[in-house]
Amino acid sequence: MQKIFAILAVLLLAGCSTTENTHTDSQCIGQMTTEEAYGHLNPERFTIQVLALTEERQADVRNYINHIQGQQPIWVNWKKSQSGRWYAVIYGDFETKEEAKSVIDRLPEAVRQQGPFIRSFAEVQNDKQTDVFRLR
Repeated sequence: MQKIFAILAVLLLAGCSTTENTHTDSQCIGQMTTEEAYGHLNPERFTIQVLALTEERQADVRNYINHIQGQQPIWVNWKKSQSGRWYAVIYGDFETKEEAKSVIDRLPEAVRQQGPFIRSFAEVQNDKQTDVFRLR
């Protein structure tokens, strides 16, 4: 039951609708598995993990997402680990590490202060124990 409330909280905090089937690029695309979210992406490409928060700080997710401009996709991964429940926000689909690094350099200071780092989609695809929400 807590998981359901946590999922709904993330969707609501991100401004997503859980009832609409159609969407624009700025609306929630919805819940999916790791395979559904990332399986079609080239594992040699890169993304940026901009934030990782414990469940207790889930309200901060919306704040950080609102700071990130542009049309690149944003995903929120929810997972349970030995230390509790976590939300990891990843951003973008970049061809090279250099491209991702230049995007990090242009992120707002509030986002850069959280220590964003580059991950390959191969790494993201290997993390099978997550529920994923694509927000745009």
